[in-house]
Amino acid sequence: MPSSTASSTDGKIAKPQWWSRMGIIICGAVILLWVLRPGTGGGFQPVPIAHVQSPAWTVTNVLGGTLSSTNLAGHVLVVNFWATWCPPCIRELPDLNAFHLAHTLQRVAVIGISVDQEGPEVVHNFVTRNNLSYPVGMVSSDMSQAFGAEGPIPTTYIIDRQGHFAARYLGPVTREELERVTAPLIAAP
Repeated sequence: MPSSTASSTDGKIAKPQWWSRMGIIICGAVILLWVLRPGTGGGFQPVPIAHVQSPAWTVTNVLGGTLSSTNLAGHVLVVNFWATWCPPCIRELPDLNAFHLAHTLQRVAVIGISVDQEGPEVVHNFVTRNNLSYPVGMVSSDMSQAFGAEGPIPTTYIIDRQGHFAARYLGPVTREELERVTAPLIAAP
């Protein structure tokens, strides 16, 4: 009885196998596009974090001064680990900057912590070119170890006025999410 499909011995893929493989490829592409889609989530992933005291830290800012948790005590902090060469980090900068500008009078501060290895001059030039208004420091090994921020970037930590961790995000966080998560922290005494 003749078969409606070609045999595998003549070098051609049988039609049912071809459609099956194409279906798998198309489904895989759709799933990949859905997972990587831009949207209201901004690509960030909230990560559970214990509501414990955040570590004390001091880093050198890109202008040569110092930034420290002691000087910012009583502020709601958005501590963002990032790099100048990281596309997701660069994508979130306008949202971080806008959030910082909108809340500076409310004792809220965004602090950028660069993990760049090229040094503060490269980061300072990047900050200037991109008109970032919030302070940016260079990561220290002590700070990255204390925060457990030795993994993927961007990573953002939200710290309440009492110095406790309130939230942690992997990936580029949006201004909308920052507004949502910090609103109760800003309202608290």
